[in-house]
Amino acid sequence: MKKFILYILVITGAAAFTSCEKVIDLEVPVGDPVPYIDAWITDKPGPQQIKFLKAVGYLDNSAPPVISDATIKVTDLTTSQTYDFTYNNGAYTHDPGAGVSIGVIGHEYKLSITWQGETFEAKDKLNRVPPVDSITVEFKEKKGGEEEGYYAKFYAKDLVGATDYYWIRTYRNGVLNQNVNEMWSIDGAYYEDANSDGFNFIVPIREGITSDEKPYLKGDEVKVVVRGISKDAHGFIRLLTDQLANGGLFAKVLANVPTNVATQKQGSSNKILGWFGTVSESELSKKIEE
Repeated sequence: MKKFILYILVITGAAAFTSCEKVIDLEVPVGDPVPYIDAWITDKPGPQQIKFLKAVGYLDNSAPPVISDATIKVTDLTTSQTYDFTYNNGAYTHDPGAGVSIGVIGHEYKLSITWQGETFEAKDKLNRVPPVDSITVEFKEKKGGEEEGYYAKFYAKDLVGATDYYWIRTYRNGVLNQNVNEMWSIDGAYYEDANSDGFNFIVPIREGITSDEKPYLKGDEVKVVVRGISKDAHGFIRLLTDQLANGGLFAKVLANVPTNVATQKQGSSNKILGWFGTVSESELSKKIEE
Protein backbone atom coordinates (compact mmCIF):
# COMPACT_ATOMS: atom_id res chain seq x y z
CA MET A 1 0.00 0.00 0.00
CA LYS A 2 2.85 2.37 0.86
CA LYS A 3 4.45 1.67 -2.54
CA PHE A 4 1.15 2.46 -4.27
CA ILE A 5 0.79 5.77 -2.41
CA LEU A 6 4.40 6.67 -3.22
CA TYR A 7 3.74 5.90 -6.89
CA ILE A 8 0.70 8.19 -6.88
CA LEU A 9 2.75 10.98 -5.28
CA VAL A 10 5.48 10.64 -7.90
CA ILE A 11 2.97 10.76 -10.75
CA THR A 12 1.22 13.74 -9.18
CA GLY A 13 4.51 15.55 -8.71
CA ALA A 14 5.52 14.92 -12.33
CA ALA A 15 2.18 16.24 -13.51
CA ALA A 16 2.67 19.35 -11.41
CA PHE A 17 6.02 20.02 -13.00
CA THR A 18 4.76 19.44 -16.54
CA SER A 19 1.77 21.65 -15.91
CA CYS A 20 4.18 24.53 -15.29
CA GLU A 21 5.45 24.35 -18.85
CA LYS A 22 4.04 26.92 -21.22
CA VAL A 23 5.06 27.84 -24.72
CA ILE A 24 5.57 31.58 -25.10
CA ASP A 25 5.99 33.24 -28.47
CA LEU A 26 8.50 36.04 -28.11
CA GLU A 27 8.71 38.84 -30.60
CA VAL A 28 12.42 39.58 -30.78
CA PRO A 29 13.02 43.05 -32.21
CA VAL A 30 15.08 43.11 -35.38
CA GLY A 31 17.95 45.56 -35.03
CA ASP A 32 20.17 47.05 -37.69
CA PRO A 33 22.66 44.57 -39.19
CA VAL A 34 26.02 44.88 -37.45
CA PRO A 35 29.17 44.84 -39.62
CA TYR A 36 31.94 42.48 -38.57
CA ILE A 37 35.22 41.12 -39.91
CA ASP A 38 36.87 37.73 -40.05
CA ALA A 39 40.51 38.66 -40.58
CA TRP A 40 43.48 36.43 -39.79
CA ILE A 41 46.86 36.97 -41.46
CA THR A 42 49.30 34.04 -41.36
CA ASP A 43 52.99 33.54 -42.05
CA LYS A 44 52.19 30.97 -44.74
CA PRO A 45 53.12 31.86 -48.34
CA GLY A 46 50.33 32.59 -50.79
CA PRO A 47 47.03 34.49 -50.85
CA GLN A 48 45.56 35.94 -47.66
CA GLN A 49 41.84 36.51 -47.19
CA ILE A 50 39.68 38.89 -45.14
CA LYS A 51 35.90 38.67 -44.91
CA PHE A 52 33.73 41.72 -44.20
CA LEU A 53 30.10 40.85 -43.47
CA LYS A 54 26.91 41.98 -41.77
CA ALA A 55 25.57 39.88 -38.92
CA VAL A 56 22.05 38.45 -39.24
CA GLY A 57 19.48 38.14 -36.46
CA TYR A 58 19.85 35.51 -33.74
CA LEU A 59 16.97 33.45 -35.13
CA ASP A 60 17.88 34.05 -38.78
CA ASN A 61 19.44 31.03 -40.48
CA SER A 62 20.32 32.82 -43.71
CA ALA A 63 23.93 33.51 -44.73
CA PRO A 64 25.37 36.85 -43.55
CA PRO A 65 25.34 39.43 -46.37
CA VAL A 66 28.73 40.43 -47.72
CA ILE A 67 30.00 44.02 -47.62
CA SER A 68 31.76 44.60 -50.93
CA ASP A 69 32.24 48.39 -51.08
CA ALA A 70 35.04 48.85 -48.52
CA THR A 71 38.71 49.67 -49.00
CA ILE A 72 40.85 47.28 -46.97
CA LYS A 73 44.60 47.40 -46.40
CA VAL A 74 47.08 45.63 -44.15
CA THR A 75 50.32 47.40 -43.21
CA ASP A 76 53.44 45.76 -41.86
CA LEU A 77 54.35 48.37 -39.24
CA THR A 78 57.85 46.91 -38.89
CA THR A 79 58.75 47.48 -42.55
CA SER A 80 56.08 50.11 -43.45
CA GLN A 81 54.95 47.95 -46.38
CA THR A 82 51.25 48.09 -47.23
CA TYR A 83 49.20 45.35 -48.88
CA ASP A 84 45.96 46.24 -50.69
CA PHE A 85 43.14 43.69 -50.42
CA THR A 86 40.78 43.50 -53.40
CA TYR A 87 37.19 42.30 -53.22
CA ASN A 88 36.32 39.26 -55.29
CA ASN A 89 33.81 36.45 -54.90
CA GLY A 90 32.71 37.18 -51.34
CA ALA A 91 36.04 38.14 -49.76
CA TYR A 92 38.94 40.60 -49.88
CA THR A 93 42.21 38.97 -50.92
CA HIS A 94 45.84 39.79 -51.51
CA ASP A 95 48.25 37.47 -53.30
CA PRO A 96 51.90 38.44 -52.64
CA GLY A 97 53.13 35.92 -55.20
CA ALA A 98 54.31 32.32 -55.26
CA GLY A 99 56.37 31.43 -52.23
CA VAL A 100 55.99 34.91 -50.72
CA SER A 101 54.43 35.49 -47.30
CA ILE A 102 52.79 38.63 -45.93
CA GLY A 103 53.21 37.54 -42.32
CA VAL A 104 56.63 37.60 -40.68
CA ILE A 105 57.18 36.40 -37.13
CA GLY A 106 57.97 39.27 -34.79
CA HIS A 107 56.38 41.94 -36.99
CA GLU A 108 53.37 44.05 -35.98
CA TYR A 109 50.50 44.57 -38.42
CA LYS A 110 47.72 47.11 -38.81
CA LEU A 111 44.38 46.53 -40.53
CA SER A 112 42.69 49.57 -42.08
CA ILE A 113 39.08 49.52 -43.28
CA THR A 114 37.59 52.55 -44.99
CA TRP A 115 33.85 52.20 -45.34
CA GLN A 116 31.01 54.72 -45.68
CA GLY A 117 33.39 57.65 -45.21
CA GLU A 118 34.91 56.33 -41.99
CA THR A 119 38.18 54.56 -41.24
CA PHE A 120 38.56 51.74 -38.73
CA GLU A 121 41.86 50.23 -37.56
CA ALA A 122 43.15 47.26 -35.60
CA LYS A 123 46.62 46.01 -34.69
CA ASP A 124 48.18 42.68 -33.78
CA LYS A 125 51.66 41.19 -33.49
CA LEU A 126 52.62 37.96 -35.22
CA ASN A 127 54.17 35.75 -32.55
CA ARG A 128 56.37 32.69 -32.76
CA VAL A 129 55.33 29.03 -32.76
CA PRO A 130 57.24 25.79 -32.04
CA PRO A 131 57.45 22.93 -34.54
CA VAL A 132 55.25 19.85 -34.16
CA ASP A 133 57.91 17.24 -33.46
CA SER A 134 55.95 14.04 -34.06
CA ILE A 135 52.60 12.26 -34.07
CA THR A 136 52.27 8.78 -32.57
CA VAL A 137 49.42 6.31 -33.05
CA GLU A 138 48.25 3.44 -30.84
CA PHE A 139 45.47 0.94 -31.55
CA LYS A 140 43.10 0.38 -28.62
CA GLU A 141 40.28 -2.11 -28.21
CA LYS A 142 36.94 -0.98 -26.85
CA LYS A 143 37.21 -0.34 -23.13
CA GLY A 144 34.93 1.67 -20.88
CA GLY A 145 34.15 4.95 -22.61
CA GLU A 146 36.77 4.42 -25.30
CA GLU A 147 35.69 3.00 -28.65
CA GLU A 148 37.91 0.67 -30.64
CA GLY A 149 40.23 2.40 -33.04
CA TYR A 150 43.49 4.27 -33.47
CA TYR A 151 44.40 6.92 -30.91
CA ALA A 152 46.81 9.64 -32.01
CA LYS A 153 48.73 12.17 -29.95
CA PHE A 154 51.20 14.82 -30.94
CA TYR A 155 54.42 16.07 -29.39
CA ALA A 156 55.61 19.66 -29.33
CA LYS A 157 57.76 21.65 -26.91
CA ASP A 158 56.95 25.18 -25.77
CA LEU A 159 59.52 27.80 -26.74
CA VAL A 160 61.76 29.06 -23.95
CA GLY A 161 61.98 32.57 -22.59
CA ALA A 162 58.53 34.18 -22.87
CA THR A 163 54.84 33.50 -22.32
CA ASP A 164 53.52 32.01 -25.56
CA TYR A 165 49.91 31.56 -26.59
CA TYR A 166 48.80 28.76 -28.90
CA TRP A 167 45.73 27.67 -30.85
CA ILE A 168 45.67 23.96 -31.80
CA ARG A 169 43.48 22.56 -34.60
CA THR A 170 43.09 18.95 -35.74
CA TYR A 171 42.23 17.72 -39.23
CA ARG A 172 41.03 14.29 -40.32
CA ASN A 173 41.52 13.43 -44.00
CA GLY A 174 41.96 17.09 -44.87
CA VAL A 175 38.81 18.28 -43.06
CA LEU A 176 38.63 19.96 -39.65
CA ASN A 177 37.91 17.17 -37.16
CA GLN A 178 34.57 18.11 -35.61
CA ASN A 179 34.77 15.19 -33.15
CA VAL A 180 37.46 16.92 -31.08
CA ASN A 181 37.60 20.40 -29.65
CA GLU A 182 39.90 23.12 -30.81
CA MET A 183 42.41 23.73 -28.04
CA TRP A 184 44.02 26.84 -26.61
CA SER A 185 47.19 26.75 -24.60
CA ILE A 186 49.57 28.98 -22.68
CA ASP A 187 53.15 27.68 -22.76
CA GLY A 188 51.90 24.19 -23.64
CA ALA A 189 49.58 24.07 -20.62
CA TYR A 190 46.19 25.58 -19.84
CA TYR A 191 47.06 28.42 -17.49
CA GLU A 192 49.59 31.22 -17.40
CA ASP A 193 50.88 30.31 -13.93
CA ALA A 194 51.50 26.63 -14.71
CA ASN A 195 55.32 27.06 -14.72
CA SER A 196 55.49 25.18 -18.04
CA ASP A 197 57.83 27.48 -19.98
CA GLY A 198 60.07 25.43 -22.25
CA PHE A 199 58.49 22.05 -21.47
CA ASN A 200 56.55 19.57 -23.63
CA PHE A 201 52.87 20.23 -24.18
CA ILE A 202 50.95 18.56 -21.36
CA VAL A 203 49.29 15.15 -21.82
CA PRO A 204 45.63 16.30 -22.06
CA ILE A 205 46.56 18.63 -24.92
CA ARG A 206 48.75 16.04 -26.65
CA GLU A 207 45.93 13.49 -26.48
CA GLY A 208 43.23 16.03 -27.31
CA ILE A 209 43.53 15.37 -31.06
CA THR A 210 41.63 12.06 -30.72
CA SER A 211 37.98 11.52 -29.82
CA ASP A 212 37.15 8.60 -27.51
CA GLU A 213 33.82 8.23 -29.29
CA LYS A 214 35.20 8.40 -32.84
CA PRO A 215 38.87 7.42 -32.92
CA TYR A 216 40.74 7.19 -36.20
CA LEU A 217 40.55 4.30 -38.65
CA LYS A 218 43.27 2.61 -40.64
CA GLY A 219 43.96 4.74 -43.72
CA ASP A 220 42.97 8.03 -42.05
CA GLU A 221 45.33 10.98 -42.23
CA VAL A 222 45.75 13.01 -39.04
CA LYS A 223 47.02 16.58 -39.28
CA VAL A 224 47.84 18.83 -36.34
CA VAL A 225 48.23 22.59 -36.79
CA VAL A 226 49.70 24.63 -33.93
CA ARG A 227 49.22 28.37 -34.25
CA GLY A 228 51.16 31.03 -32.38
CA ILE A 229 48.89 33.93 -31.45
CA SER A 230 49.05 37.09 -29.35
CA LYS A 231 47.77 37.34 -25.79
CA ASP A 232 44.89 39.58 -26.89
CA ALA A 233 43.88 37.17 -29.68
CA HIS A 234 43.99 34.29 -27.20
CA GLY A 235 41.64 36.15 -24.89
CA PHE A 236 39.25 36.95 -27.74
CA ILE A 237 39.09 33.34 -28.93
CA ARG A 238 38.51 32.00 -25.42
CA LEU A 239 35.66 34.45 -24.85
CA LEU A 240 34.16 33.58 -28.22
CA THR A 241 34.37 29.86 -27.45
CA ASP A 242 32.72 30.35 -24.06
CA GLN A 243 29.83 32.18 -25.70
CA LEU A 244 29.36 29.51 -28.38
CA ALA A 245 29.41 26.72 -25.79
CA ASN A 246 27.24 28.64 -23.32
CA GLY A 247 24.21 26.68 -22.25
CA GLY A 248 22.70 24.33 -19.69
CA LEU A 249 21.54 24.89 -16.15
CA PHE A 250 24.41 27.21 -15.23
CA ALA A 251 24.58 29.16 -18.49
CA LYS A 252 25.79 32.74 -18.26
CA VAL A 253 23.99 35.71 -19.72
CA LEU A 254 25.00 36.18 -23.36
CA ALA A 255 27.25 39.16 -23.99
CA ASN A 256 28.96 40.68 -26.99
CA VAL A 257 32.52 39.49 -27.48
CA PRO A 258 34.93 42.47 -27.61
CA THR A 259 36.56 43.66 -30.81
CA ASN A 260 39.98 45.19 -31.47
CA VAL A 261 38.68 47.24 -34.41
CA ALA A 262 38.24 50.91 -33.52
CA THR A 263 36.97 53.90 -35.45
CA GLN A 264 39.44 56.70 -36.13
CA LYS A 265 36.70 59.31 -36.34
CA GLN A 266 36.46 61.32 -33.16
CA GLY A 267 33.00 61.27 -31.59
CA SER A 268 31.71 58.45 -33.82
CA SER A 269 29.73 55.63 -32.22
CA ASN A 270 29.93 53.35 -35.27
CA LYS A 271 31.43 49.93 -34.69
CA ILE A 272 32.84 46.99 -36.58
CA LEU A 273 32.83 43.77 -34.57
CA GLY A 274 35.06 40.74 -35.03
CA TRP A 275 38.82 40.49 -34.69
CA PHE A 276 41.94 41.20 -36.68
CA GLY A 277 44.61 38.70 -35.74
CA THR A 278 47.93 37.34 -36.94
CA VAL A 279 49.04 33.73 -36.59
CA SER A 280 52.21 31.75 -37.20
CA GLU A 281 51.65 28.11 -38.07
CA SER A 282 53.48 24.81 -37.75
CA GLU A 283 51.91 21.53 -38.80
CA LEU A 284 52.54 17.83 -39.18
CA SER A 285 50.54 15.03 -40.79
CA LYS A 286 50.58 11.27 -40.32
CA LYS A 287 48.73 8.58 -42.25
CA ILE A 288 47.61 5.65 -40.12
CA GLU A 289 48.97 2.51 -41.77
CA GLU A 290 49.75 0.31 -38.76
